[in-house]
Amino acid sequence: MSRKLVRFVVACLVAPTWSGIQGAEPGKPGGAPAPKGRVFYVRQTLGDDANDGLSPETAWRGISKLSAALQAGDTAYVGPGLYREDIQIGVDGTAERPITLVADATGEHTGDPPGIVMVTGAEPVDESIFEAGAKPGVYKADFPQYIVGGVVEMDGPQYRFYRARSTKEHLVDGLSELDVVSKLPSTYFYDEEGKVLYLHTTDGKPPLTHEIELFRRSDGVVVNAKHFVIVVGFTFRHMGDAGIRFFTGAGDGIAIGNTSYGCRQGIRVYGSTNILAYGNTLFRNENSGIYLAKESVNGHVIANTLYENVKGARWSSGSTNGLAAGNVAFDNSEAGISVESTENVRLVGNRLVNNKRAQLLAIETRPLADGNCLESRGAGQLLAELSFFDKYDTLAPYQRAALRDHGSRQGGCGPLPEKLDVRKLHEESTGYAEKARKILAQAQQGHAKGVDDRSKAAGNPGDDDDE
Repeated sequence: MSRKLVRFVVACLVAPTWSGIQGAEPGKPGGAPAPKGRVFYVRQTLGDDANDGLSPETAWRGISKLSAALQAGDTAYVGPGLYREDIQIGVDGTAERPITLVADATGEHTGDPPGIVMVTGAEPVDESIFEAGAKPGVYKADFPQYIVGGVVEMDGPQYRFYRARSTKEHLVDGLSELDVVSKLPSTYFYDEEGKVLYLHTTDGKPPLTHEIELFRRSDGVVVNAKHFVIVVGFTFRHMGDAGIRFFTGAGDGIAIGNTSYGCRQGIRVYGSTNILAYGNTLFRNENSGIYLAKESVNGHVIANTLYENVKGARWSSGSTNGLAAGNVAFDNSEAGISVESTENVRLVGNRLVNNKRAQLLAIETRPLADGNCLESRGAGQLLAELSFFDKYDTLAPYQRAALRDHGSRQGGCGPLPEKLDVRKLHEESTGYAEKARKILAQAQQGHAKGVDDRSKAAGNPGDDDDE
């Protein structure tokens, strides 16, 4: 990790209003420095995109306004609510003047009641547009509005549907995409040429019996070839690709305390350097909770919670000099941590529990592991799998084969974090704005009455006195 990034990280980790991590408040003694640039505000409750966005009273309504506005040193506070938009970072920050996006879930800065700051790539759809298709289980609808990048039933556990083209049945068995949809529940096929969407619901029932959303946006926050960007405290769901994407040429970025689910990757790091993911909760993502690929060097994955993904944390394709420390990865369908075709990735003090294929998966590499806790809890689960052929269900043979990891232990990894209730998150985010506006209106009325009462007590009866 570079010295500039170290200073950058230290400044972030001592600021609870950004990350919820213990420390002092920005701008106060012992805390991170106050913002050096402008401060922008976004509020679902009272914002208006015609405003200047520079105060809580003149906040914007939409987060997409930040894309063109943010410059080095700027900070944005985003109030609670549901945002069906994205943010695309257009300029570089610097170590001394980072660009900072803060989900103000407490309402401390925006003045809103506390709530979830939810960003989604999906849009609701009128389920009545679907009709039964020619093949069993298939429902179809003409849908020219946009290219559909995913499907989800919001009334269920909110796993994204599988694309028919990505299934074994299509790639290996040679079934057509439409035949795959007919055969498999929770699949879809969008015919881009004909602008027709085909889907098979989770239970085979008509779409009208479900609450369905369609994926329109690829990412929540896009950091493409930009540097020194901090993203703190957001909840992302159902993106075509990732909640946060650090993409080709990005560097020195930090994601702290975010939640991301129902995406391909919760956080995607691709061809980027010096990226830190700290204290995030990443679950039910189609590929990985966090995926560092395409020579993403010096990636640090620390103290994250990773569950019900295919792989919890994943390094591949020459993404060297990585660190996974203090993470808990459990109930992932393949591996807690997977290190593939790279070198010099250190795994220290992680808890890898009940991951269905292997707690630790290493392909064409030997990660530098020590002090981890590995615990299989199901039949057929491996403690570690090394390069497809070397499979270990107990610790000592794995340690001998790996020639390392002698400080790790098997079992006794302790209690696991509680899983989030996605339906509760959905209910709270969709209902937030209306409830919050009522609270703010009542508070305003109470304030006005208090002013009037104080005025009367001071001998200024106002309109209630006779002339």
